[in-house]
Amino acid sequence: MKRLTKWLASAALIIPMCLTGLTAHAANHVSALDAAITNDEITVKKYGDEEDSNYSFRLKRTDKTTCTWTDTSGVSDEKQYHQTGAGIERWGQMITSDAQKGKVSCYLTNMGSYKGKNTNLRITFMDWPTYRSESGERYYPVVGVALSLTTDFYGLTFSDIWYEAKMEILDDSGNPLKVDMTYRADDLDYGQIFGVKKTDPIDGLAIPEDSRVYYTDQDGFHYFYAENLNSSEYDKDSVQVQYGNTSTFTLRVGGGVAFPNSFTYSQYASEKIKKDYARFEKYLIGVSDVEESTNAGAVLGWIAGSAKGYGPFTPPVPTKSVSKTEVHGSETFEYRINFKVPECQPADYYSSMVMTDTLVAAITADSVSVYDADNVKDVSSYFDIQVTKGTQDKITVSAKDTASGWIYGKSFEIRITVHKRPEYVFGSSNVVSNQASLQVDSNTPKKSNTVQTSFYYQITTEVENGNITASNRKVPAGGSMNISYSPLTNYYLKSVTVDQKPVDLDTYESKYSFTKVNADHHIKVVYAKNPVLTITKEVTGKWDEFGTPTFLFQIDGTDFNGIGRTYYEALSIPEQFAEDGVYRKSFTMNIPAGKWTVSEIAVSRYKQTGIKEVQNGTISGQTVELNTQDHDTAKATFCNQITTYQNFSHNDLEINEFGK
Repeated sequence: MKRLTKWLASAALIIPMCLTGLTAHAANHVSALDAAITNDEITVKKYGDEEDSNYSFRLKRTDKTTCTWTDTSGVSDEKQYHQTGAGIERWGQMITSDAQKGKVSCYLTNMGSYKGKNTNLRITFMDWPTYRSESGERYYPVVGVALSLTTDFYGLTFSDIWYEAKMEILDDSGNPLKVDMTYRADDLDYGQIFGVKKTDPIDGLAIPEDSRVYYTDQDGFHYFYAENLNSSEYDKDSVQVQYGNTSTFTLRVGGGVAFPNSFTYSQYASEKIKKDYARFEKYLIGVSDVEESTNAGAVLGWIAGSAKGYGPFTPPVPTKSVSKTEVHGSETFEYRINFKVPECQPADYYSSMVMTDTLVAAITADSVSVYDADNVKDVSSYFDIQVTKGTQDKITVSAKDTASGWIYGKSFEIRITVHKRPEYVFGSSNVVSNQASLQVDSNTPKKSNTVQTSFYYQITTEVENGNITASNRKVPAGGSMNISYSPLTNYYLKSVTVDQKPVDLDTYESKYSFTKVNADHHIKVVYAKNPVLTITKEVTGKWDEFGTPTFLFQIDGTDFNGIGRTYYEALSIPEQFAEDGVYRKSFTMNIPAGKWTVSEIAVSRYKQTGIKEVQNGTISGQTVELNTQDHDTAKATFCNQITTYQNFSHNDLEINEFGK
């Protein structure tokens, strides 16, 4: 069984590849390479082939990681241990009863971040075999975890006896956090076993092309195990598991004892194991030093989990988002480009990583910054940021140092604040599209998804004494909109102003059309109450034989807008309007504000004798000037007398109306 210290030392080494033949297979043992021929679930990977960066996340120790060990079984004399030394810290417990199954656990905090969320790991020790000496004495596993104090490694520690561990990934609120991840077990030797539960959401199960591990399928687990000998070629003795969209997975680890048909299988506890467990109890329990227990022979095995691939992970593919999919005029909005740099081995570190984003002509860049997306921390100083202004702004963001490990395993967010160019005029489309690209080394740039933003302007409307199309209407930039309006009863159109400028009322009597809209607009329509003009006809004389007399009036003038207008009205006076030989009748008109000259058109038999009862007007000969511009009402009475009685004739009136 290897020492835990060997794992920690090897973490900082680059192990050269040595493609040698497989160790001769022992009887009844099937190599994983042979198993892969008939088992579609196992993939054989070539060194150097790209790995899917979607699975580059791994759980790892951070500077903020803490461990809390818990035993809720109620078993007395818990036999827990906590050790430091040799660059590691480890916690664990010697199990003493089956009553502790599912009751012993540890909680590791701050085990890395996933898509901006901190991860925590709860490990619960669920099961182990029944293992006895020939005399019937029961032996239990030693369970535990170890954290490197010099690297980001963590691992499950164990003795000869295997155990089953339930691994739960949780957020800071203790809720399950689903992830895509890789768990790679390296350095299977000394008869160790690594079991993967078959019902877990496994997206990939792989071994390298020169694998030396063995495989069996039993008890609902994929088991990979090693011969009982030392190994220092960790890649050859590794297994890679990729989990998809899961917060929970289950592993079995151990030295192989009591695992039927494994290389270290023995039915009963050997004398060596008895002595080992005597040393465990003496040198592990309590708070002690790692070196002391190791030198005393209390040696534990380990299985570490990493995201190491058999080749480099694929360069990251950026994901683009936009803060607003609909933008009002020149208001600012923000593009965000997110990508995760996968976990990489030093040999796979990038020589360069450059993001480029060329904006369309409609928009221009205001500012560019880079954030650590996991910790929401501005890390712009670690990047060269260049904005090249022109007809189309070009943004270039380059990582300053890709040769150190700081950038790998981190998620980044590039934020680009933009707004519409003031001089840009939208034509047939108001939609702006944008796409970024990310290039690693000389590889083909990876393009992001395309995001779109539509631009609009607002038409606000206002009306007095009437109705108008609702205000705050959104108009696609470059588009059109018709605004309709109408007066209340007995009101006339007094003014229409667009953006505080008056427009022609005859042209825009009831509707205004905004076309090729590239700015906000405001339209105000004012209706005023129609003034009332009253004309009275007073006639003396008897005319029964000539029928009902009819009189004609012409109203000429200029309205308040300076527009000349002419109106005609007819007035008939039936017999019932006579009183003491005087006949009197009036008509009224709702007429625009203005100044009007009212005259009577001559008719047969009657002569105008004068004008009287004038209100808000002046008499000028046979006419009267009435003012409805400054007054709501104006009046005048035209007087007539019959003068001709001879000849036979009769009055009648017919009005012809012409439509459009």
